[in-house]
Amino acid sequence: MKDVSPNVKSPTCHNKHQHKLISLTSTLDFLNKKDKKYTQQNILYCFNENLKRNGLSPTTLRTMQNYLYKLEKVLKVTTNYYQHMGVNCGTEIYYKLKYPKKECYQKINKYFKERKNSRFKSRVNNHFKDNISKNGNVNSVGCLKNKNNIKEERKINQIEKYQIRNYFNKCNFKTEKALSILNLNTDKDTKIEAMKILKQNEIALIKRFNIKKFCIKEKQNKLKNILNNTQKELEKNGYNSEQLKINFQKVYESYKFKPHFIIENHKYNDLSNIKRKLEKSIERKKENSQKDYQNLKGNIFNILIEQLKKETNIRILKPIIKEYLNNQKKIEYNKVFGIYYLELLEIIKNEKNSLTVEESNIKAV
Repeated sequence: MKDVSPNVKSPTCHNKHQHKLISLTSTLDFLNKKDKKYTQQNILYCFNENLKRNGLSPTTLRTMQNYLYKLEKVLKVTTNYYQHMGVNCGTEIYYKLKYPKKECYQKINKYFKERKNSRFKSRVNNHFKDNISKNGNVNSVGCLKNKNNIKEERKINQIEKYQIRNYFNKCNFKTEKALSILNLNTDKDTKIEAMKILKQNEIALIKRFNIKKFCIKEKQNKLKNILNNTQKELEKNGYNSEQLKINFQKVYESYKFKPHFIIENHKYNDLSNIKRKLEKSIERKKENSQKDYQNLKGNIFNILIEQLKKETNIRILKPIIKEYLNNQKKIEYNKVFGIYYLELLEIIKNEKNSLTVEESNIKAV
C-alpha cells in the first residue's frame, strides 16, 4: 500500500503509549474510508509510516495486535471483527470506530488523564500513610528535607530492586511477558507475591499441556493402528501394497493433529470415505492378473483350435485342448507353435488310435 494515513492532529501527548494508540485510531479511520478490505500487514505498514512522521519509532505486528485489543476491550472505542475462513484461506478482519475520530481521541486522552490522576493520588496516599505510621505528621516535612534519610531510602530501594530481580531470576519464567511485573508501580512484597502466583499458574499450565500432549500422542498411536488394520484389510482384498502404504502415510499426516475424526468412526465418516476413495483409485493386483491370465488362455486356446482343426473333429478337439491348457502350470505365447502344438498333435494321434482299437473290438464281438 503506497497511501498512508494523514498526520494525527491531537493534543500533545507526553505518554508515547498514548500517542501510539491515537495514531493507530487515525490509521484505522483512514483505512476504513479508503479500503473495503485490508489485512493486519496493511494496518502495520500505515501505522508505522504514521509513527515515523510523528517522530516515534516503528512497532511490531505483535505490539500492534496488543494495541488493537486495548482499543476494543480497555478504551472501548472500536468494535473488532475477526472471521476465520478455513484452512489456507486466512482470516477476515475489520476494525470499526464506535465514535468519530476526534471523539475517540478525547476518550483516549481522558482515560490516560484519569489514570495519571489516579496514580498521583495513590502515591500521595501511600506516602502519607507511610509517614504517619513511622514518624507522624509533624516530623514528615523534616524527614523529606533530611539528605541522610534520602540517601538511606535510595540504598533501601537498590537493595529491594536487587532482591526482586534475584527472585525473578530464580522463578525462571518461560515467557518474556513476566518481565512486566518488574515495571509495576508497587512495593517489593506485592511484586514477589505476583511472581509467586504467576509461577504457580505457569506450572499448572505446563502440566496441563503435558497431559494434553500425552493424550494426543496416545490418540496418534490409535490412529496408526486403525490405518494399519485398514491397509492390511485392503491388501488382503488384492490392492497394491506399495500404493496403499504411500496413501495411508499421507492420510496419517493429514489427520495426526485431528485423530478423533478417524478414531470415532461411529460419529464421523472420514475413514469410510478414505477407504472408498482408495478402493476406486488403487490397482487391484489379483483381479487384474487373473483377468489377464484368462485372456491369454483364451487367445492361445483359439490359436490351437485353428491350428489343429484339420487333425480331428472340433467337438473332440476342444475338450482335449482345454484339459491340456488347464494342466499347464504357466501358459506362454512363445510355446504355442512349438511345444504346445506338437504335444497336442501327439495326444490327438493317441486318442485316434485308442478309438480305432475300441471300434475293432466292438466289431469282433
